[in-house]
Amino acid sequence: MFPARERIATALADTSVRLGPATDAAVVPSGRDGTVSDIERHTDVVALGKSTPAVPFTADDGDGTVDRDARPIVTLACAFVGDDLADPDGLGDALATAYAALDGPEVTIGKGHAVQLPGHRGGLLWLEHLRSANDDGDGPADGTDSTIDGSDGDSRGDSRSGGSDPGAAGTGTGLVRSVAANVDAVHAFPDLLPPEQARIAALNAWNDAYARGATAERTVRPVVAAPAGVDPPAARATAWYRAGVPREAEVVPASVIAHGGEGWVLGASVIARGSVNPTAPPLPDDCCALVTRPLGGLAAFALGSLDGDRGLRELGRDRLARDALPVAEALAACRPSPGEAFDPARHLARVTDVSGEGVGGVGRLVASEGRSLRLDRLPVLPAVADAVAGWWTLPDVTVETNGPFAAIGTPEALARVTDRLRGVEGADPVRLGPVDRGDAPIRDATDGDTSRLVEAAARWPAAGERR
Repeated sequence: MFPARERIATALADTSVRLGPATDAAVVPSGRDGTVSDIERHTDVVALGKSTPAVPFTADDGDGTVDRDARPIVTLACAFVGDDLADPDGLGDALATAYAALDGPEVTIGKGHAVQLPGHRGGLLWLEHLRSANDDGDGPADGTDSTIDGSDGDSRGDSRSGGSDPGAAGTGTGLVRSVAANVDAVHAFPDLLPPEQARIAALNAWNDAYARGATAERTVRPVVAAPAGVDPPAARATAWYRAGVPREAEVVPASVIAHGGEGWVLGASVIARGSVNPTAPPLPDDCCALVTRPLGGLAAFALGSLDGDRGLRELGRDRLARDALPVAEALAACRPSPGEAFDPARHLARVTDVSGEGVGGVGRLVASEGRSLRLDRLPVLPAVADAVAGWWTLPDVTVETNGPFAAIGTPEALARVTDRLRGVEGADPVRLGPVDRGDAPIRDATDGDTSRLVEAAARWPAAGERR
């Protein structure tokens, strides 16, 4: 989706539809109570190039006029596309036409995701529109006017591992009344039962909401795309997710899409609550980046499956199916409390999920702030590094499904988060390197040959000797 963004944004310039920032998850104003139950949701599916979506949350009053209220709408979009729409220009034009049909109310495409379907022609676009169910939730779609006490919204409160309630309204703390929402989809993994496939898909989507600081009241809508003729009833798909996701999470009825290609794709449209700050503070000058565990979980599963290495496959399977909620809560405790000013010596400046872009996504994040990541170390699971060195060449072993988090902050802030993560099962924080001024998203200062682990590393400039 990233290469198509500029083309889509240009095409939408004269409409009421806009693209949200390219972040992990969308921020949705949640109204009076600050809970997930305050969000109205409406789904739609269209065939790209053949039909267009209906304008959401509108009603014909019988005389031909359309009733639209002023509450902003945040839309999640997941495109299932064939080979003929694989190029950014073709995909961008098709999506722009579909998004433009939503013109009228204030609509923000909060998150867009695309997955390719082998053998399919054309594309199917699944949409979920979200808005506050309460009339007092009509702040802007980025949530910047949604604080409880009228403060300027620059606090970065989040759900905490210590038991405080990040979504309780009326506390007088400047709490941002928002939820985080995300949609993601992954191709089915070989030889895993449907409930485990569903768990992996849901956790992969929730990770992006966790990165925004939203960890409570987790809700998931299954999105399953299957070849026509073998697509399951929606009730059966819903049951897979109820059996697979953590028990306390809510599962709403599934959307099942029949396609003309090959293979199954399992996805999830998720919401979680937290006091999410939609505007991040400026990056401090003295910053570093770490990941909460070594990379390579997806590669471990793939390599183990291909090579018949049961131990490597089970290592990857554990990474794919492990809920990162405890790690996310520890990270949230290293962000400002509601109403507390950002302190670079104590608080993390950024958190992102290391997933589809791999470590390159961390570089893109800092590059958007005019910074460069000096990659001093590329922490990859030892078993994965050994397998790659001996037998395999992979495009990028840092690309993940349900990957670790990357945290960016000053050395003092990272020391604080490292202390908290020491007591969290599954966390093993490792520093990547400093974030400084530079002319490339990533500069390679590793001692090893990163190009055998990351395809793009061959194009990274060397960092040189100076920091």
